[in-house]
Amino acid sequence: MNRSFLRRMAVPAVCLLAVSAAAALLAFWSASRQLALLDSFCTALIARAPDSADTVCALVKEGAFAAQPAPGILTELGYRPRDFAAGTGWLYGAAGVGLAVGAALLAGGVVLSRRAAARQQRELIRLLEAARTGQPLPLLAPNGLAEGSYARLADEIQKTVTELALTREAAVDARDRFAQNLANIAHQLKTPLTALSLAAQNTGEEASRSMAAPLARLTGLEESLLLLARLDTGALPLCPQPSDLYTLLMLAADNLQPLTDAAGVTLDIPELAPIPLRCDPDWTMEALMNLLKNCVEHTPAGSAVRCVCRRNALYTEVLFQDAGCGFSPNDLDHLFERFYRGDHAGPDSTGLGLAIAKELLVRQNAVVHAENAPGGGGQFVVRFYG
Repeated sequence: MNRSFLRRMAVPAVCLLAVSAAAALLAFWSASRQLALLDSFCTALIARAPDSADTVCALVKEGAFAAQPAPGILTELGYRPRDFAAGTGWLYGAAGVGLAVGAALLAGGVVLSRRAAARQQRELIRLLEAARTGQPLPLLAPNGLAEGSYARLADEIQKTVTELALTREAAVDARDRFAQNLANIAHQLKTPLTALSLAAQNTGEEASRSMAAPLARLTGLEESLLLLARLDTGALPLCPQPSDLYTLLMLAADNLQPLTDAAGVTLDIPELAPIPLRCDPDWTMEALMNLLKNCVEHTPAGSAVRCVCRRNALYTEVLFQDAGCGFSPNDLDHLFERFYRGDHAGPDSTGLGLAIAKELLVRQNAVVHAENAPGGGGQFVVRFYG
């Protein structure tokens, strides 16, 4: 039995003792008063009528004084209980004081109990906030949580948060190791790719053309892996600065001109007034290029990829709509996962372009998602906040 339990039980116990003492005092006074009144009545009766002494003594010895349901002589004569309470005001006062003390102690106990519970709740909330913000947790329970109804809960929270912190550290270490492995793989690919490129240039024009596409694909894969590694380790510097969304879209379209010409697809970007953004222009353009490139790859020849820009008080929205067959319902929840290749992915797809685009946008207070356009085809929706 701990001290907190004893403190909680002490106040109700004292209150019960005070009320019990007051009740016992009133009961004792009532019995004493009845005895005194009966004694004085018998004495006065014998003094008035000496001949009745034997009868009175016999009656008293028999003890036949049980209360009758019908009114007695004194009641019929108009007597009331207060007529026999002369000189007993102190007793009522003492009983009233006892009851008041008991009520005050009981109310004080309730207030103290609520204050203790509120203090424990505040300590528990402070403990949870420290856990949420990653602050170190105390080895011992905070003041107010060492005992009481929340003590076990606080102890379990400390254990859970400690386990989560250890798990998080292990996950961060695993992510860093994975990112480092990606970087190592990318660097290891760079040397043989360079050698293959030089060898292709020396093998003649026909062989060089046949090796150009695979080498370009491997080079793009190596660059994507290196970029992902830099994103995971936080080594990619993003320098937000005032930019214009229309300018970024036009630069992205210019860079994709060879791809659109080869696919027979046009990029429909309407002329817009300046749309100010605060972002890293280079990496934002890279993300927009990846989204546009995906739309171009899924748009039939002779059609266009449309770009729609909207702006309101909360965000600036950009829609990239292709004229293809749209996204498979099974793909919509996984399109931005690394190395995921959807049902309509091309043979040269690595499944990294959309993942990189999302990483670059999310790190700049923007969001992106894919959906099927109402009129057919797929579309990417990008929203820039702030």
